[in-house]
Amino acid sequence: MNISYNWLKQYIDLDLSPAETEEKLTLSGLEVEGIEQIGSDFEGFVVGEINQVRSHPNADKLQICDVNLGNKEVQIICGAKNVAKGQKVPVATVGSTLPVPMDDGSYLKIKKAKLRGEASHGMICSESELGLSDDHSGIMVLNSDLQVGSSLKEALNVDKDTIFEIGLTPNRPDASCHVGVARDLSAITGKPLNNPYSELKPEKGSLDDHISISIRDEDKCHRYVGIMVRDLEVKESPAWLKQKLTAIGLRPRNNVVDITNYVLQEIGQPLHAFDYDKIASKKIEVKTFDKEMNFTTLDDVERKVPAGSLFICDGNGPVAIAGVMGGENSEVSLETKNVLIESAYFNPSSIRKTSKQLALQTDSSYRFERGIDPEIQLKAAQRAAELIRKYAGGEIVKGFTDVHPVKFEKREVSLRLSRINRVLGTSLTLKKAEEILNGLEFETTLTGEGQLLCKVPTFRPDVTREIDLIEEVGRIFDYNNIPSPTSSPFFTPETLSDFEVYQQKIKYFAKGLGYKEISTNSLLSPKEAEALAEKELQVETLNPVSQENTTLRTHLAGGFLKSVGYNLNRNAEKIRFFELGHVFRNANKENSTWVGGIQENVHLLMGSCGQKYSDDWQGSSSNYSIFDVKADLEALIQHLDIDKSVECSAENNYSLQYSLNGKTVAELKQIDEKTLHSFDVEKDAFVAEINISLLYEMGAGRDKTTYKPVAKYPSFEFDAAFTVDKSIRAGELSSAIHKNADETLQSVSAFDVYEGANIGEDKKSIAFRLTFLDPNKTLTIKDVEPRVQKIVQSLEKKFGAKLRS
Repeated sequence: MNISYNWLKQYIDLDLSPAETEEKLTLSGLEVEGIEQIGSDFEGFVVGEINQVRSHPNADKLQICDVNLGNKEVQIICGAKNVAKGQKVPVATVGSTLPVPMDDGSYLKIKKAKLRGEASHGMICSESELGLSDDHSGIMVLNSDLQVGSSLKEALNVDKDTIFEIGLTPNRPDASCHVGVARDLSAITGKPLNNPYSELKPEKGSLDDHISISIRDEDKCHRYVGIMVRDLEVKESPAWLKQKLTAIGLRPRNNVVDITNYVLQEIGQPLHAFDYDKIASKKIEVKTFDKEMNFTTLDDVERKVPAGSLFICDGNGPVAIAGVMGGENSEVSLETKNVLIESAYFNPSSIRKTSKQLALQTDSSYRFERGIDPEIQLKAAQRAAELIRKYAGGEIVKGFTDVHPVKFEKREVSLRLSRINRVLGTSLTLKKAEEILNGLEFETTLTGEGQLLCKVPTFRPDVTREIDLIEEVGRIFDYNNIPSPTSSPFFTPETLSDFEVYQQKIKYFAKGLGYKEISTNSLLSPKEAEALAEKELQVETLNPVSQENTTLRTHLAGGFLKSVGYNLNRNAEKIRFFELGHVFRNANKENSTWVGGIQENVHLLMGSCGQKYSDDWQGSSSNYSIFDVKADLEALIQHLDIDKSVECSAENNYSLQYSLNGKTVAELKQIDEKTLHSFDVEKDAFVAEINISLLYEMGAGRDKTTYKPVAKYPSFEFDAAFTVDKSIRAGELSSAIHKNADETLQSVSAFDVYEGANIGEDKKSIAFRLTFLDPNKTLTIKDVEPRVQKIVQSLEKKFGAKLRS
């Protein structure tokens, strides 16, 4: 957004230099991202009069002009088609420098020259060469009343200007105009604000005899004001208006359209001027359509406007896309005699959606989608009407139409002085805080000792809480004026929630296992999302930033694989990463978390890829396997003290599911080749993904860590081999052993698997080492045998297992 330094001075007696103004704006939150000096003192430029024009003897496209400079007559060669005898023109005399840089960045200094054998002593300039506009179609023709030889600077009444490019944040729609920026400077400097809208009082009356205005969709249009000006003359805008618009990068069109743009840049209220005589049936309806509409906008482009978009319609149909752009079927032209000025308030989200869908952002939509002042519509229309009457002639039709179905009330927010000083670390007085807020047009009332009740102006939709008011005080007071603390910080960290402490515990454990933490994007491309989950689980964003970031992740594996690919491409061979982050999936209403239809959980991913050991003198290299990640996952399960309760099951040789109380809490798997290919990973990768939210809800590992002394008595180890079907997995047997043993069973580990003809073709033998420990005595075989017998009976009943002798 561009703001003119000279324009700002219309509303505030600004005694700051442009550099000082830039600093004040940036420190107050209106960051100046760029600065540009425009205009010129026009030293060496004068008003000349063309006495004679004759053809160049050696060039068809050039002409020789005899130009009176007041104190002498000089010959200047000119190639402009519109040059003519008797014109008053701007002349750059020999020795002057054009104010506009050339393509290479240098500036042209005027010298005596010969063009095709004829001498030229100066240059007759176009508006673009003077930096006044982009018009380079011909030379600039000046007012015939100007005195020959007078200074061009005085003749044009132009000054140098500084243009600030402000990176406006979405929460500051009030500062999207010159009055809004001047308001901040007024509060900072203490200089009064000269607001041209404060004294406007539109004349009472109605336009019902001239136009019927109605709002059919009140949710998307809260207010619509119409004012008419008739018998006007559409023509070129006055020089001052063109200069102001050109300075901030706008192209002047005609006096009516330029005035609506001027008011927009002045107060931030978008306006639109309709040719009243082109409005069919003399009625305006603000409404939406339930189907896609084809509509040709002012830029002569036919657009497909999605269903549900808001239109301004006359008796025949749409004449404008509300809040975005008008249509060519009602635009103001040189033949226009009567205009209807539209000044409305449209719902920000509606305009934002339409603008995004059309990929069309205009100066109007830029303001509407951020939220404009809902109380300025009538005054803005009146301001435009009076300027049109002044510079286009005509008569303002008495009265106006103001359809206002949705009323706005000023929000009230309490502010405590103690809270201001605690948050900012200052020693401000209540008087100072009140002075700052009053300067920003907040109405304040003292409601108690050290407490204010603040009425928030309607142009500040971003101020809703006490902390917002504190931010206003801080930025105007100037953060540089806040002293550095001399003792401990004045803020104590907020206590972590139980769930945050739980996550920290998980993180520390993963780090202790040797994993490096990564933090990846929550958004994936459609291709990546499809590789990880079914379409019905995916949550897609409505307005993605790019096609690479369209879908919320359903698993953390996507970010892990992208990180793996990045590291492998840079010759990193040993990869062990973990991430703790949120995943999102479509769900029914009962399973939703924060947003209806979407389930959001915190997951932990631990993953490995590449070399575990590299070649060295002790041995050859080896790669990570699924068992490395499995060992770490089961170490975490044991750390959470749920190892005896978790059941393990497998669908195939590449993945395992871990369940607690019938709910899947973790999955261990080797990434399949198709998924690896989708993420451009060419090495085997293994991941364990754990639902931390579910484990927390189920109380896993939430008990405080307690000290348990080392046992006084030795453990007792018992080896048992079971013959089972080949389809039975060791993990299933291990879980069943834990489930059917008492608390003396400390651990179960499989140490041997045997297959052979002597035990059956479809059978295998799995040997387990069972470790028992009783803290109160030394166990003997007599103590252990009954426990083992119970385990054997349970395995025989569930799996048909036989104990081998």
